[in-house]
Amino acid sequence: MLKKLLLSALGLLLVASAALAAPTPPAKGQWAWILEDTIRLYDEADIDTGYTEIDAPGKWISIPSAVRDDENYLWYKAKVGKDSGWLPQNGVRLKMGPKSKSAANLYKHYLKARRKTEYRNDDTFETSDAQECKTLLGVDLIGKYQPEVRKKLGTPTYRESPADDKDTNILSYELSDRNMTLAITEKRSGRNPEGRVISVAFYEGRTE
Repeated sequence: MLKKLLLSALGLLLVASAALAAPTPPAKGQWAWILEDTIRLYDEADIDTGYTEIDAPGKWISIPSAVRDDENYLWYKAKVGKDSGWLPQNGVRLKMGPKSKSAANLYKHYLKARRKTEYRNDDTFETSDAQECKTLLGVDLIGKYQPEVRKKLGTPTYRESPADDKDTNILSYELSDRNMTLAITEKRSGRNPEGRVISVAFYEGRTE
């Protein structure tokens, strides 16, 4: 009886998780998904301007343009219902490019490299260590600034910043040949306007 209850609860959890997952955005153009229940839609691309508190629409929003402010943070031009304005980068997932062949090649390198090591035997992978990244992926991404990452891997499939931390940025490259994602987490610090990579991970499925 207990086993049946646990399986039932697990089934309900999986259904709920699927319902909460963002649907696939349109193939062309830039689209945004609001990660929180509510977000501020600003009058201008400036944190000191007026704003309207809006509810997340539960669908992808077209982003016709994006700009950076004086501190190099991104702002997305958007229309949500009857309201138009600017969304800050934190609390928003931005659909940018297609699935990535470059990330797929890194994963193939990882599969080959892990056979030669005794400390890695998983399909998934995460590290904050520069040497481990170099050994298993064939390239050291730890500590690199975002322009260097983009030069190496191209346009990410998605990018996002947590609602409560605009200095953290996650670039997600969905692999072109399998149902996996490469997630590169960057962190801004000090006066440098670009984020530096603090961790690299492969995980199963689409962008979380």
